[in-house]
Amino acid sequence: VENTCSLNIYERFAHRCIVEKNRFGGGSVMVWVGIMGNLKTDLVVVQGNMNAQHYVADVLNAHALPFIRQHGPGVTLMHDNARPHVARVTTQFLQQNNVNVIPWPAVSPDLNPIEHIWDQLGRKARANHQIDNVRDLTQALQQEWRNLPNALILRYVTSMRRRIIACIHANGGHTRY
Repeated sequence: VENTCSLNIYERFAHRCIVEKNRFGGGSVMVWVGIMGNLKTDLVVVQGNMNAQHYVADVLNAHALPFIRQHGPGVTLMHDNARPHVARVTTQFLQQNNVNVIPWPAVSPDLNPIEHIWDQLGRKARANHQIDNVRDLTQALQQEWRNLPNALILRYVTSMRRRIIACIHANGGHTRY
């Protein structure tokens, strides 16, 4: 939904001031990726609703754990505080498999380098592909993920230290990131 009026707070929600748009022909796709240094996993298209059991079986066990084992030891998993990530079944699975997890503050996507990579991925998909439906979107994301330079991933990963320091200096407030 796009607001086409900027008159006053009441009028901007009037029917004549609203233009509805479906981006990518409507619909969405849920994906998962892992990054480490200048390495990346394959892009995984998540089917159905994500719950803890689905996250453990189809993401962690199938993709994250093999990647961690291949590039470990000492690899630390960073995921946010989404319910499937912090559910008991997930934390038990990670403990049983000796996966270190970094504690993550609530509501802090600006600190997470993957959020900036998602932004880059979305921009490239929109700029380089005609996207009319979910299938087109999925194919565009997969292609752009394969083409995303590992150096870009490394740049965002190495910026973590600066992001955290900036957050500390801002007493947990907003930063330029």
